Amino acid sequence: MKVPLCVGLLVGVLVAIGQESQPFVEYPVETRQYLKRIQQGEQRHAFKGGKVLGEWQKEARSALLKMTGVARMRRDLSSFRPVVTEGTAVEVGGAYHRSLCKIETEPGISIPFYLLVPKSPGRNLRFPLFLCPHGHDRLGLHSYAGVYRDDAHREKILGRQGNIGELAVRRGFVALVPATRGLADEVLIPDPKGRHGNRPCRAQLMHCLVAGRTPVGERVWDMQCLLDWAESHPAVDKSRIVMSGNSGGGVVAAYTAALDERVRVAVPGCSFTSVASPEEFIFHCDCCMVPGLRDWGDWSDLGGLVAPRRLLLVHGVKDGLHSREAVEATAALVEKIFVAAGVPDHFDLRWGQEGHRFYPELMWSFIEDGINR
Repeated sequence: MKVPLCVGLLVGVLVAIGQESQPFVEYPVETRQYLKRIQQGEQRHAFKGGKVLGEWQKEARSALLKMTGVARMRRDLSSFRPVVTEGTAVEVGGAYHRSLCKIETEPGISIPFYLLVPKSPGRNLRFPLFLCPHGHDRLGLHSYAGVYRDDAHREKILGRQGNIGELAVRRGFVALVPATRGLADEVLIPDPKGRHGNRPCRAQLMHCLVAGRTPVGERVWDMQCLLDWAESHPAVDKSRIVMSGNSGGGVVAAYTAALDERVRVAVPGCSFTSVASPEEFIFHCDCCMVPGLRDWGDWSDLGGLVAPRRLLLVHGVKDGLHSREAVEATAALVEKIFVAAGVPDHFDLRWGQEGHRFYPELMWSFIEDGINR
């Protein structure tokens, strides 16, 4: 039986008393006061109730499309048609076929992706789709697809169950495992002279800001182009689309599910929390930032845009990149929106007992319940 998040939050607070008695970070008093003053934002599209949920979502989603730069990309690329090049399919272990493909999502930008399709006993069988963008792993699409560079890579990924795309296809999903723009070796933005800290993802951010875009918006655009293509694939049941990713991949999954209602079940891992901690520490990487987001709202509102579809948040109790207190508080706000939508059972927060990694055993029951009802 599901424990209400209000109870879970109380438990989280009690745990926090023992485990997080100290602030997540500490700033000098003057710095903290300054950050708290400037980072509150106007919260123009935060969910406050009192309005028909669908009307709030429509207005908030439209504003978020503009803030992320997705609306601008739609306008600038309105005459462009993505092109997919499919690779040769190879059979893997008698269980599924795997091919390395690529999709040109805008002129000069080709996103490689693995297509994993279960072996079918019949020609007309359609499977649910599992779309899984990766985070800050330069071998990310290979890691998620279970295609390893060497034994050390294999051991590292299997040790944290990071081959999520391969796990999905073995459970009967068509898995799309794409490179995440700015995070994979294949789609990096170079940082000549190390001007941006020798961090390609930060270089991507800087170039996006100059162009009126965000890395989040570019990544959502790439995912939507993949969904457009996958909807017509003969093995895909387009009514049952699941999206998941861990860390930076979870950020992409969360934003895509909020902005694209084709995603039926979203499972962002080790990523879903407030913009900042109570001390105003910013949790996410530079490349996950949307300028002015707190003038729009916060991550709780991002989660609310998924309702009445299904959203599962998964975190690790030993994940030092996130505060359990902040995660629990954000989840409680998301739950209120799902309650307002009349579907409280379409949302949950689950905790794994380790750190910053996937927890597939916490995901599958929620996913399968969501796509089979």
